[in-house]
Amino acid sequence: MAPHDVPPSPTVSPFLLAEPGAVSRRIEALGIPRPVRPGEHLYRQGEPSSSFHVVVSGRVRVHMLRPDGTVRVISWAEPGASLGEGVCFDGGLNQVSATAITPCELLVVGRDALVAAARDEPELLVEIVRRVSYKQRILHLHVFLDGLPARERVVLLLGHLVEAYGDGALGTSARLSVRPPVDELALMVGLTRVTLSRELSRLVAEGVLVKDGRSIVVRDLPTLRRRVDAVAV
Repeated sequence: MAPHDVPPSPTVSPFLLAEPGAVSRRIEALGIPRPVRPGEHLYRQGEPSSSFHVVVSGRVRVHMLRPDGTVRVISWAEPGASLGEGVCFDGGLNQVSATAITPCELLVVGRDALVAAARDEPELLVEIVRRVSYKQRILHLHVFLDGLPARERVVLLLGHLVEAYGDGALGTSARLSVRPPVDELALMVGLTRVTLSRELSRLVAEGVLVKDGRSIVVRDLPTLRRRVDAVAV
């Protein structure tokens, strides 16, 4: 495989988690609190924005309405993660929407406030560039996923779920600390609910997964990781 053909690293996850560090705390200090109810939009596709958001509590769904009318879930944002930086600084229109899927507490950081602070602390803008670059890699990940068979899409998705939400992920098994609806997971990898359910059932039959109600337990974590590596390398 030539260098330009190398697929995205499996560490590029669509599950946006906390951005730790002193620089992140200084960015958060610029924010104005905003409570959001489940189902309420932080921002909408096709609209401009001069601010971005940091999640203090709750979970946010980032999604895109495609020309054919289907929805693609791009990412989830968890406490400590930020979203919406790109359009905040490029002056364009949002290419995605962000919606609270649980009650959320957010911080709204304005472009002007961050630019003013960055005159004395240029590392703030460097951090924003890093985050925008990471989200660009998430979009590349979605393009990569669309070229895979259904089974391999599901394997990569489970790998990302374990890294983000796997309790006991350092051992040989892991229980996901979230209970994601199957239709929500299907939208993240461009599959129908029926197809995703079928692939999960196959992994259960092979002994890789155990379904405990709505919970997912990866019973054979080494096997899952070998399959993830086989897809991602």
